[in-house]
Amino acid sequence: MESQKLLSDLTTELEEMLVARGQSSNAVAQYHYIFRIFLAYFRAHHESYFSQSTMDQCLREHYGITDQRILSSRQHYKKKVIRASKLLSELAAGKKLTDRYIEPKCLLITDSYTLAVTAFCNHLQKIGRSGKTIDSYRRYAARFLNHMERQGITQIADLSVDLINSYTLTLSGLNKATVKSTLGPIRIFLRFLYTNEYTEQDLSQFVGTVQMRSQTKIPSIWEKEDVLKLLTAIDRGNPSGKRDYAIILLIARLGVRVGDVNKLKFENIDWRKGCIRFVQSKTQNPVCLPLLKDVGWAIIDYVQNGRPKINSPYIFLTHTPPFKNYADENHLHATIQKYMAMTDIQNQPRKKRGMHSLRYSLANRLQENRETAHTISSALGHSSPDSAAVYVKTDIDLLRECALTPSEVGIWLL
Repeated sequence: MESQKLLSDLTTELEEMLVARGQSSNAVAQYHYIFRIFLAYFRAHHESYFSQSTMDQCLREHYGITDQRILSSRQHYKKKVIRASKLLSELAAGKKLTDRYIEPKCLLITDSYTLAVTAFCNHLQKIGRSGKTIDSYRRYAARFLNHMERQGITQIADLSVDLINSYTLTLSGLNKATVKSTLGPIRIFLRFLYTNEYTEQDLSQFVGTVQMRSQTKIPSIWEKEDVLKLLTAIDRGNPSGKRDYAIILLIARLGVRVGDVNKLKFENIDWRKGCIRFVQSKTQNPVCLPLLKDVGWAIIDYVQNGRPKINSPYIFLTHTPPFKNYADENHLHATIQKYMAMTDIQNQPRKKRGMHSLRYSLANRLQENRETAHTISSALGHSSPDSAAVYVKTDIDLLRECALTPSEVGIWLL
């Protein structure tokens, strides 16, 4: 017997807590149905008290869930079952209920690995890395060590060049940008392990490098008509639609990054002066943008008629309990894809259609209006005017102006 708490008492208490947290009656009813199945399974196995081993057995035998980390995005019901089991486990252990109950895909089993990643993140924080960078590096380091666990390596001291090469091989087939962004954090992590005497050899020198020229790709942009189709597809008669319309309008009309939209607070809007002021999360530079009328009215409509009535400094909130602002890593890709599916916009395989592409589209329109690189960089919050150079590639007329004339070519051939 692993717990002194009756499963029936835990399920009753948990349902009451879900109601108190603001869960909808439909969501509570779904959990109630799952709890009934748990109770029936425990009774069939002559168990009255909560037992984690019996719960895991129920997940395997009744639901066919053998590995909670490899469920597909379409297995929504099984994910809810897992959330229900996690909630009961936390409640039985006397822990505070967390907002997310599905463990990360690269959950580390080895305690020494977890401690090493935590120490690495603390080091990054001490040297001034941003929270977003630290979270990104944590994921890459955890994936690397998760690979080592699958190879049967449970001691950091046992890491070797061959193991690093085997991990690098798992990245084959990915595009260069992905491989580069993966190997960089791994190299820094391995250097940290050596500097802090986790390993006897500096293995970072054996991590391969990917040579890439910056700004080699042509940014994906939206036609003006497609942006209008996207906005028109949004149902502004419901709360979520009001929120999504204001968010997409902010990005499309003002070029605000998704991360900054997620963190936008009421204090950032100066209604009297008609502007939006905030410090960008990526560059840490302050920016002041004009509060355009359509953007302003969209925000007002959402706040007055769609936003959950809770005390939060953030403007945009999730609409399922617990109500809160979006996480930094949420790029709202599912949001834009949902509305694209309602239109006839062509979703080309090699063309990106995320929220960030709306920023490119704004830059492209500014470029077509012959705005200077400084103006474009200021509007989009770039730290350097050189960052605007990539947008020239989206303007065919400007590219023609950059082409060499036959007379110029002749000079070099002489």
